[in-house]
Parts: sequence; C-alpha cells; structure tokens
Amino acid sequence: MALRLFLPLLLLAATLLIAQAQGIGTSASDCCLKNSEKAIPSKWVKSYSLQGRESGCTLHAVVFTTKKNRKICASPTDPAVQKLMQNLDKKMKNDKKDKKDKKKGQSSRPRGRPKRQKWQQV
Repeated sequence: MALRLFLPLLLLAATLLIAQAQGIGTSASDCCLKNSEKAIPSKWVKSYSLQGRESGCTLHAVVFTTKKNRKICASPTDPAVQKLMQNLDKKMKNDKKDKKDKKKGQSSRPRGRPKRQKWQQV
C-alpha cells in the first residue's frame, strides 16, 4: 500500500530534477539568438539592457525596448548602437535631473489653503 503512494511521488521528483538539469524554466528563453543588422531609429527606442553570459545567454547583445514594448537585439560593437546607447544614457540622466528639480521646487511651495490674513483697521 505504501509503495503505491511512494512510487508516483518518486516519479514526480525525478521529472522535476530532470527538467531543472535541462534548463527548463530558466530565464535563458528570453535570450537573443541573433543580432539585427538594420539601423534602429532613435525615436523608436525608450530603453536598453545588456545581455551576456552573466545573464545566462550565449550571445553578447544590446536589447533595445521600443515605445511599443518590442525587443530589438543589436551588436554591442556596432558604433551606431554605441551612439544610441550614449544618447539614451544622456536622456535618462536629464530626466532624473528634471525630476529632482521639480521636487525641489515643490517642497518650497506651501500646501493646502493659505493662512488667513488679519484685517487691519484704518
């Protein structure tokens, strides 16, 4: 009787171990397999990330995310790709600076209703 309960559990555990050993369920399924050779218009792109062995992928690539949330893989050694990355870095730095400036400006502004002023008799 105990063997009937133990055998299915043993098979399930073995299946899970084999699936882990083969890499099923890892983040490697999101890796670029090939880099695009076409030029990427800068007005399409909103961000980028780097892909390589440290992320579990075999191909070194720059993964651009477009404004329509599509992924485009590009070669990190391509000069046009490097320039696009620099432009995005500058844009992100300026956006962060603008947000800090806005926060500083808001903190000096009073919140809520203004204080009631006393009427002076003439």
